Amino acid sequence: MGQAGGLAVYVTSHGFGHLNRSSAVINRLPKEVPVTIRSHPNLFEHWRERLRRPATLEPHVSDVGVLSPAGDSVAVDGVATLEMAARVHAEAMGRVDEEAQRLRETRAAAVLCDATPVPLVAARRAGVPGFLLANFTWADIYAPHAKRLGGDAPKLVADIRHAYRQATAVFRAEPALRMADIAPVIEVGMVVTPGRHRAEELRKRLGLTLSDKLVYFYIGRYGQDNLSWERLEALAKKRIHFVGFHSAPGGAVANLHVVPATEWTGADLAASVDAIVAKAGYGTACEAMVAGTPMIYPPRTGFAEHRVLDRALRNWSGGFPASARAFSEFQLAKLLEQAIECRPGPPPFPADGAARVAERLAQTCLSCLKLRD
Repeated sequence: MGQAGGLAVYVTSHGFGHLNRSSAVINRLPKEVPVTIRSHPNLFEHWRERLRRPATLEPHVSDVGVLSPAGDSVAVDGVATLEMAARVHAEAMGRVDEEAQRLRETRAAAVLCDATPVPLVAARRAGVPGFLLANFTWADIYAPHAKRLGGDAPKLVADIRHAYRQATAVFRAEPALRMADIAPVIEVGMVVTPGRHRAEELRKRLGLTLSDKLVYFYIGRYGQDNLSWERLEALAKKRIHFVGFHSAPGGAVANLHVVPATEWTGADLAASVDAIVAKAGYGTACEAMVAGTPMIYPPRTGFAEHRVLDRALRNWSGGFPASARAFSEFQLAKLLEQAIECRPGPPPFPADGAARVAERLAQTCLSCLKLRD
């Protein structure tokens, strides 16, 4: 695993936002710093799409994130989540000494974890600086579910929180929960890769004119089966077209266009459209704010991160919250009109967080390499 003096990056398999956020940092590291990325192997293809520098990919799973009910990306199945989280956490802790030995044998200079906690324990045992890049912890997310469930669930939250406290420092990526009780906090602002403005190219590809309004539509990997897709299609009469990475589950929708993820990123789409309709995840919200593209989003139940993202989007002035019913029934015509006409101001936080994190990690790794020369 990895190369001497290198950075070992551990990334949760929950959502592409963590992968995109970590990529923003990794792509800014100097080539002299060897990078090994350890994540679920089903993300390897997506890493290859996002990386702009060499990195070694290795399989690793040490957390589960949250589980959504089938076909419902905006809800959390608390019972199923905690059951799987307990199993995966226990298995990962059973391998933590082996992971620490790997870090020692490869003489890793530093560890970076995006949300996953157990590798921080391995880093501490190996005597390697372990940094957490996060805007929440899984302990924050699990705590309310554990309180309702009772039994062994609160102990799981305590164990996970203890693992996080092994961090050397926390790169707190805004919009963020407090996380002040884990380790020294380094405020870095938003960690995001700004998208490229490719509006002309996108409209040409889709056969649309300047008078057509274009909306980036994204509801996560798990979809939203109960959406009233016919209402989305009806907006074609108003010359409103949607673009994203997934088609409707029931078949083709005339004004829903699909582009390949190998050629387009969510950030590029966010920077190239008139508005966004999406679940408010960290990556999508930051991409919207840095692009200055208004965003319509539904509430998200059972996910503590949502409240800080919602607050940031509202304070920015480009956020348009929709009710759960309005979103699922796609009764968004009025919100779309408002969003398309909106001209939001700058993001509420500095947008250079990726460069700040990369600079700190590079200093740590390059110092280690010099000592070993």
